[in-house]
Amino acid sequence: MLGHTQAFRYCRTMNEGLPCHNVLNCWYERIGVESFIAENYSKEQQQAIFEPPKTKMARLSEILNKLNKKDR
Repeated sequence: MLGHTQAFRYCRTMNEGLPCHNVLNCWYERIGVESFIAENYSKEQQQAIFEPPKTKMARLSEILNKLNKKDR
């Protein structure tokens, strides 16, 4: 996603503490990433990992809503 090499540590924590949704595509040739995820994350976490990423507009909307709630 960033266009250059990253450490696996970054890739497995960059999604609010969960792996990037694209982790399988990037790491499948180097490690058994499917078994790593199955062994280290709950079913709910696995579902969150592989759900499609939110659009930029959706993320901006969430951020603005959080800011509005803080201002009240």
